[in-house]
Amino acid sequence: MTAAAARTPAPQRQTRPAVEMLKASFAWRSPRAALEKVPAKVSVSAVAHAARPVALERPAFLQKTGMTGAERGTAIHAFMQSVPFDGPAPDLDAEVRRQTDLQLLDPALADKLDLDAVRPFFASAVWRRIRLAKQILREEPFITALPAAEVTPAAGQGSAAAAEVLVQGIADLVLVFDEHAEILDYKTDRSRDAQYYIDEYAAQLRLYRRAFAQRLAVPVTKLTIYSFAIEDEIDVPLA
Repeated sequence: MTAAAARTPAPQRQTRPAVEMLKASFAWRSPRAALEKVPAKVSVSAVAHAARPVALERPAFLQKTGMTGAERGTAIHAFMQSVPFDGPAPDLDAEVRRQTDLQLLDPALADKLDLDAVRPFFASAVWRRIRLAKQILREEPFITALPAAEVTPAAGQGSAAAAEVLVQGIADLVLVFDEHAEILDYKTDRSRDAQYYIDEYAAQLRLYRRAFAQRLAVPVTKLTIYSFAIEDEIDVPLA
């Protein structure tokens, strides 16, 4: 070996072998991974039902009434959407005829409408408050931006939690008074357990409250579910 060769340093081994670089590459996670799980836009009903197990209804021909709960609910909602709120309690049979004549209510839905379930509403405390309201918003659509943390658990914390998500929905009834407002939602579920409605729908009503707080000049201080099965209203805690 020559003296020059002896003085030439041997090549240094890589301090980070290729296999380690590959491991690091596969282990890399995007700092925006949490944001990727946050939808840009959701509906209130989707948020409220996200954690609820799917329940399939029995076919109509197996039900005693010959119709599904969804059909009953659709009929009641369609009817309540067009009932006049600016006068005394209506004659319900005459109101059905009026709505079908004006094509406000489809005759097929009119046939499925259970007026005995609807009638107690017009003797309730809800009806009395409707008569006193300064403004009545019915089937009121909305779309608003809310922090992702208030919409979906997938947001986690940090930047994802603060990201804005567009939330859209339709409130059955918003009653506006001089110094406050209240939001009411009709429910046609068969349950007669008040706690069931709170457990199932509180998140939905609270999102409504957040949305309308940005639109109304007065605070929303009351959230209510009117259950046609219980024939009464159920107060939903604000938080």
